Amino acid sequence: MIKRISTLLATFGLALSFGLNANAQTSQMVYTYHHAGESTTTWGTSKHENYDVAIHINDASLVGSTITGIRVPLPTDVSGLEPKGAVFLTKTLSVKSTANVADVEVDSFDVSSGMVEVSFQQPYTITSDGIYVGYSLKTSTNFDKTPLVVVSKSEADGFWIHTSRTYRKYTDKSSTLGVVSAMEVFINTNVTDAATATLTDQYAQIGAKPTLNATIINKGCNGVQSVDYTLNFQGQTITRHADLTTAIPGYFNSTATLPVELPTVEGAGQKTVSLTIDKVNGVDNLAANKEATATLTAIAFVPTKRPLVEEYTGTWCGWCPRGFVGMENLYATYGDDFCGVAYHNGDPMETIASNAYPNNVEGFPDAWIDRNHETDAYCGDNYDGHYHANVTYEQFKQLFGVADISVKASQSGNTITATATTKFPSTMELNDRYQLGFILTGNGFTGTGSDWQQSNYYPGYASSYPDADMNTFTQGSSHVSGLVFNFVILERSGANGISNSLPATVNESEENTYTYTFDLSKVSSIIADQNLTYDVIAILLDTQDDNSCVNAAKGHVESATGISNVNADAKKATAQSYYSLDGKQLTAPAKGLNIVKMSDGSVKKMIVK
Repeated sequence: MIKRISTLLATFGLALSFGLNANAQTSQMVYTYHHAGESTTTWGTSKHENYDVAIHINDASLVGSTITGIRVPLPTDVSGLEPKGAVFLTKTLSVKSTANVADVEVDSFDVSSGMVEVSFQQPYTITSDGIYVGYSLKTSTNFDKTPLVVVSKSEADGFWIHTSRTYRKYTDKSSTLGVVSAMEVFINTNVTDAATATLTDQYAQIGAKPTLNATIINKGCNGVQSVDYTLNFQGQTITRHADLTTAIPGYFNSTATLPVELPTVEGAGQKTVSLTIDKVNGVDNLAANKEATATLTAIAFVPTKRPLVEEYTGTWCGWCPRGFVGMENLYATYGDDFCGVAYHNGDPMETIASNAYPNNVEGFPDAWIDRNHETDAYCGDNYDGHYHANVTYEQFKQLFGVADISVKASQSGNTITATATTKFPSTMELNDRYQLGFILTGNGFTGTGSDWQQSNYYPGYASSYPDADMNTFTQGSSHVSGLVFNFVILERSGANGISNSLPATVNESEENTYTYTFDLSKVSSIIADQNLTYDVIAILLDTQDDNSCVNAAKGHVESATGISNVNADAKKATAQSYYSLDGKQLTAPAKGLNIVKMSDGSVKKMIVK
């Protein structure tokens, strides 16, 4: 039975606006991975085949609640789909002769663009072993290459997929593909005001009052405006009321962050933290699981964590400008704490062959954080055409950095000498588990030949990339001249770390140093006629975790006399003219990144906030 979406939205919105009695009546809940404010995109295999997609609902809070219907998200153009689709409920995902087989219920619906609401003919009561909810589509002869509407994020059980040709067995591909289904499931329940929490294990400095960021998760059909919780730590029991800075909307599993300040950490070692949510919105919490625990490890100090960002690009690559913008944005935000490296391919700045990359790069543009997380240097993990790389970067910035690290570097002729200093917060036997590596980068590359022109596919894509930081490319030509390229890798100590670059045993808070030298004559053809500044990035790699980077630090290269490695006279130079990234002269510096030509002929970059 097909209903119009507007009717249900009006009913649901009215229920939320007036509030629901937690103990008096059954109310409707929306179970979805597509939460308020999130953009959708489409996904498909680009083949003529049939699709079955499902999500798995398996939460103790929902046992006894009733599934009544589903809202199927369909693309704007459905001409490539057969006119009939199906929705299904099943205990076990099963396929027979390439067709989906459901063991609870299958209902048909008419395919039309947008969100199509379907009510199950037989509502289903959720049991403790959960239920799969999904829908099926068939592509027509003029097939739709991307018929599934999804959200760009990863959630377990958020995208079980089977297709008649590509995915012949059901598989949860959310983590692999980075998407979840945008379907919405309607559930009748008496669980209105309910929430659980998650805590992440954390390190803290002895004598400090650390803050844990608890994730509050909505488990009811009402939104969550406040919680009352009990905190247990170091033998103390503390009760608190907290109004959420950002209220959680009325979607099951939608979240918000609650900062929880702990008492002073006393003594070294591991300590258990527990948080129990007693009330939600001032009434008893109806969630099945109310308690969250984590381990806090108390140490002498908490190392400053700086993620390593490695971008893969080339001037021939028409989609690579977004990486150019993203890297500059990250530098503008984090300054010298930003440890960014740009690997160029097939252009005048190439120094490392693609078969020697530290990451598995299958196409350009590409970016990796800490050598273990593939992402986009502009959009980050939320690929919706907006700049989110800083959000992904922040997630890695919160990780434990293992040791403090710093680096100083100086230049004498063609030799650059870099010394890294590490300091561990506790005594450890390393036995070469952690190793240092060094990367030399150059800033200020520019040129006038055709191979210096950045290929640009973004003209006409202003609606897809609407933010002002992309204007140079969305409003530019097919090739953009006059760009200044920074973070370009020139040399490195090796693809991985240097064996025995750290002592076999390190003592708490004791400084350890290691020195490495670079020879600029090896890249003389790359840096010739360029007016560059140099940085050295020291990285700390974990050999027991696929040589992932656990921390990094950057140091500017100075001359042997202590002067920055730019032309000494440049210290006295003055700005003569300003240019945008596409080479247009400006009357004054504009907001964002500017190219500045100095009185001595040198070129610098300037960021105006």
